[in-house]
Amino acid sequence: MRKSDLSPLARLYLVSVAGLAVIAAIVLWRAGQQSGSPLALLLVVAAGALSHAFPLEGRHHEAYHATLPFVVVAAALFTTPELAIFIVLIHLAEQLRTHRRWYIQVFNTTGYFLAAALAGVMYRVAIHQLGTPVIGQMEAALTAGCTFVIVNRVLVAGVLWLARGLSPARSGLFRPELLAVDLIIIWVSAPILALIAVAGPVAVLVTAGPLFLVRPALASLLEAGSPPRRRALARARRQDA
Repeated sequence: MRKSDLSPLARLYLVSVAGLAVIAAIVLWRAGQQSGSPLALLLVVAAGALSHAFPLEGRHHEAYHATLPFVVVAAALFTTPELAIFIVLIHLAEQLRTHRRWYIQVFNTTGYFLAAALAGVMYRVAIHQLGTPVIGQMEAALTAGCTFVIVNRVLVAGVLWLARGLSPARSGLFRPELLAVDLIIIWVSAPILALIAVAGPVAVLVTAGPLFLVRPALASLLEAGSPPRRRALARARRQDA
């Protein structure tokens, strides 16, 4: 997707997503929120940057990450500036390895922030309704995670449609098995948030362990959905490695 290949509608879409992200940041910043723990910020940023720096690429060059639980935790606990810092840093970590075109990464960053901001709003609404016991926090985390996945995939589906002519069905973004993987990944955010409330920020290190199993599982699903020739090349690359 070269810049010269972008249609006027695609360019307008990218600018619109960035504009909505800026508006959301201003509105949420003016609403105010209590600052989180500096240690939590450090641990979540470090874990999120590490997991986001190693994306898996889909058959249409879309990226899949195991970063979702940390995004949900950041959306739930961080102030708007802290959330913005988190989103920028994880995408910077990815950019240092993948070297995507700048406008693609700008879209990824602003789209992530917009989806995370809405997820944070849904988390706080759910907490207000459910209260703050452990079960309430876990249910609110799942609500926020589902919100993030839906909003983010809709945004990505839109840009793939306008920039590459891929309909949502052809893009594969809404394949049931990949959505199921996202839901499983999101579930990790629930115990992270619950244990942070009980044991403090160090719970991030303890509860993030299952994410190490996500990458091979997601790689297998993506390979199963790719054309036979691409699957053969992927297997050959693994054997050479």
